[in-house]
Amino acid sequence: MAGVLLRYGDKANVNVAEFVCDSTSEVNSLPTTTQHGTGIFAEYKHTVPMGSTCIVGNQDGAVLVYMLYGFGWKNMGEV
Repeated sequence: MAGVLLRYGDKANVNVAEFVCDSTSEVNSLPTTTQHGTGIFAEYKHTVPMGSTCIVGNQDGAVLVYMLYGFGWKNMGEV
């Protein structure tokens, strides 16, 4: 079980990452808490902390929000 304090008062405690993708298939290429980015994110040679987010535009569908947890990226639903 994992957990992290993202914000304490008015100060950020962790430098979370924010990503934007055109399609849900690109989410699989994002870096995670344990792996660097792949595919279109292959040049991103870092892991990112839990709590990082990704907004997916989906040209012909709903805009989706993903959040990174210890087990990977999770679709949090439509905006």
